[in-house]
Amino acid sequence: MSIPHPHRITAPRPPESPPPFRFPVIASLAPLVAALALWLMTSSPFALLFAVLGPVTAIASFADSKFGARKSARREAARFAVDAAAAVTAITLGHTAERAELAEAGPAADAIVARHGADPYRWTATAASAVMVSVGMGGVPSSLQLDRAARGASTAADATLDEIESLAATIADSPVLVDARLGIGVCGSAPLASAVARAISLQLAWALSPARFWAAGAAQEAQWIEALPHRYQRPARTGHVVEFGQVDDDRVVAMVALARHESDLPGECRVVIRVGDDRIGEIVQHPDRGQRRPVRSTVVSRESAIIWARQALREATRDGLVSAGHAVPDTVLLAPMLRLHNTDLDSGPSTAVAFAADADGPVVIDLVAHGPHAVVGGTTGSGKSELLISWVLALAARNPPGRINFLLMDFKGGSAFDSLTRLPHTVGVITDLDATEAARALASLRAELTFRERMLAATGARDIRQLPADGPGSMPRLVIVADEFAAMLADHPDLHPLFADIASRGRSLGVHVILCTQRPAGIVRDGVLANTDLRISLRVNNRADSSAVIGTDVAARLPASALGRGMVARAGDEPRLVQFAIASPQDVEAVAQAWGDEPAPRRPWCEPLPLRVSRHGLVGAEGEVAFGLADVPQEQRRSTAGWDAARDGHVMILGAARSGKSTALAAIALTGILVPSDVVGAWDVVEGLDTARDVVVAIDDLDSLLARFPLDYRDAFAARLGVLLRDGPARGMSIVLAAQRLTADINPLASLVPARLMLRHAHKSDFVLAGADSADYDPALPPGGGTWRGNRVQVVNDPEPLCATPAAAIPAASRDRPWAIVTSRVTTLRGLLDAAGLEVMSLAELVPGEAETDLRGGRVILGDVEQWQSRWGFLPTLRPVAEIMFDRCTIADYRALTRSRDLPPPLTGLTGVVWRDDESGATKVRLPFAAV
Repeated sequence: MSIPHPHRITAPRPPESPPPFRFPVIASLAPLVAALALWLMTSSPFALLFAVLGPVTAIASFADSKFGARKSARREAARFAVDAAAAVTAITLGHTAERAELAEAGPAADAIVARHGADPYRWTATAASAVMVSVGMGGVPSSLQLDRAARGASTAADATLDEIESLAATIADSPVLVDARLGIGVCGSAPLASAVARAISLQLAWALSPARFWAAGAAQEAQWIEALPHRYQRPARTGHVVEFGQVDDDRVVAMVALARHESDLPGECRVVIRVGDDRIGEIVQHPDRGQRRPVRSTVVSRESAIIWARQALREATRDGLVSAGHAVPDTVLLAPMLRLHNTDLDSGPSTAVAFAADADGPVVIDLVAHGPHAVVGGTTGSGKSELLISWVLALAARNPPGRINFLLMDFKGGSAFDSLTRLPHTVGVITDLDATEAARALASLRAELTFRERMLAATGARDIRQLPADGPGSMPRLVIVADEFAAMLADHPDLHPLFADIASRGRSLGVHVILCTQRPAGIVRDGVLANTDLRISLRVNNRADSSAVIGTDVAARLPASALGRGMVARAGDEPRLVQFAIASPQDVEAVAQAWGDEPAPRRPWCEPLPLRVSRHGLVGAEGEVAFGLADVPQEQRRSTAGWDAARDGHVMILGAARSGKSTALAAIALTGILVPSDVVGAWDVVEGLDTARDVVVAIDDLDSLLARFPLDYRDAFAARLGVLLRDGPARGMSIVLAAQRLTADINPLASLVPARLMLRHAHKSDFVLAGADSADYDPALPPGGGTWRGNRVQVVNDPEPLCATPAAAIPAASRDRPWAIVTSRVTTLRGLLDAAGLEVMSLAELVPGEAETDLRGGRVILGDVEQWQSRWGFLPTLRPVAEIMFDRCTIADYRALTRSRDLPPPLTGLTGVVWRDDESGATKVRLPFAAV
């Protein structure tokens, strides 16, 4: 820890000199002048006494100033002495802190040798930054800044100020650090220079990790260098040279060379230290000339170096940076490990498998005994996926599908576990989840825990180990392997409580989780870690991630080039350095073929619903219409989605354009009556349903259909449909409606429809307004995908199409009787009637009282609304003898002239069709020509 110290110190202000004294001449002469003036005016000799007051006062002032100046000088001297002492103390404290910082940045060899216990700063240097070593003790420039006060005339304090400035500028007796990457050469008498070079080399062995750097030493130093935990190799150059290099590329990082004379040192030595017989040496060469200075060198004996090197080896072995005895193999193949299961390991199924090796041979890892759960950490490219594949294959090779199953979860693209789908043990592969799939995962895995609890309760067992190993009542262990666990939790944090629940209850239920992540620190919470005694860490990027997994930072120092190199911490054991095996495609094929004849295991995880479902093979319950496939993850199964009219009542299908609502309508309604999509046809068909029984009525795009109705007809049609919805079930009538969304016109009808099939909606607000749960909203649903009775469904894509009920033929107007026509286009219609060969009379031409006797078949009385209203009593008198028709008239016109509140049938979209009015009301008839 660095000692805090001031970086800026204020130098003492020099003593201030007293102001010079000036004799008061005027003040001395003033009383004399005053005394003479008084004597001249009074002639009194006593007046002359005032003349002596001036000189007396002047002498007294002079004496007082001298006394005050001496007192001020003493006070300033005392103040300066105190300030100087304080400045010296501050400088001393600052230099002490700077020495401590330098000693921490580059501890001397004798301090390293004397250390005992944990050393958090050891083996932390990298080749990317300076590798600082201490080459001795000496004066080094201080970083303290001295704020100097302005000086006046030269005084005795100047010497003190010079001493303070000199003291602040240099740290006396401080560690002198140099960057060992520059190459260090030591020259001088052999015994002393060797001890100095050895001290510098030992500092390099302390700073550079044996997991990342190798060491090379000349024959004179080989004894203690070979004892180091670093991989030893002989230097490429001749002479007395000690080198440290990177394991990855054999590049030399730091070098310490020894020679009698400076000229004999290698040219790579950019820093040269000349050592005298009394250990007082000098840095005679340095790229920075300001660094060349005398030093008092530190020495280490060969015996002390050997003792320290052996202790370092023991501690590196304990921390897993190296292995005792033989070296950990660089590569391990899985195939020999799989053969090992059939020979050296105990026979029979077990979760104890070997898929890694250390310096002493295969390492057996037992998920049940060492777990029951595991956390695997490792950065990108460290071999996490390869480790998981080898582990799964090793477990599958030793256990039949009836004893162990795998649910694989991959959240980094979905391809890591593709090869493992060949295994009969694999009961599911979950790739990147969206919100809906995350909910499925929650429901399915919770259902699996419930299923296993029921199995145990049914047999009276408290643990899976008390169940039969095979046959009835047996239950396989389920291993959930989650790659990129952190990525999953970042998108779906609600899954963490589920994994914490599995971790706490999984041991007795036979459910094990292997959680793999790049950044375990802060991601895998205590609720999970408390039950994961098996910890594995491949190379990670920082100490925190390593410590989070295995309790030590050694995994952060593993070499980047060693794919599959990692640390295993089994329950109660120290971390152990191993090399994990690499599987080949042939290994996967061999394991899959070995269990090819085994029956398929029960699947706790159902794959998501297919995008297309055929009606063929779907069988609903008795009385149901099977219209799709339902996903029931909470029961770990799929089921047929069916509609039962007696159970579900009317159905409303809601979904955006191209969501599959028309297909769903056809799938549910089957051979029911499809109401036409035009206004007139829909009106006529619905009007004819007033007495219909035991029928299914289908109306597609109800919102669009209602919008096409004129306002008066829209309300009437909706009211008539409401009556059918209320009264129809008593007559065995069921109605299936489809619309894009609930509009103001549909809302009153929707309250009469108890069942909803919710397909994809364009907007979440429409989905929620339709009465659905916002959590079920999924804008990415495929056509036909939706929610029915709380479950996700996929509607069949091949229903028999519904054919709209044809509209009844419109009869032609009878010519047996004359026609009386009310029209809004008298001139146009008269021309059409004339062209049809009919005799037309204008209403204005008829004489009241005579027209009734003059009418005969084939005659037409034609008038506009105003003309008929002006003869309001004439139209009723014609009804017994003539056909009363209305052409292009409004409902208000019809009601005004007929004195009826009935609503005539709509004529929207029809040509050549008019209303015919008689005692029973208005009907439609067709004129004998095409209207224009």
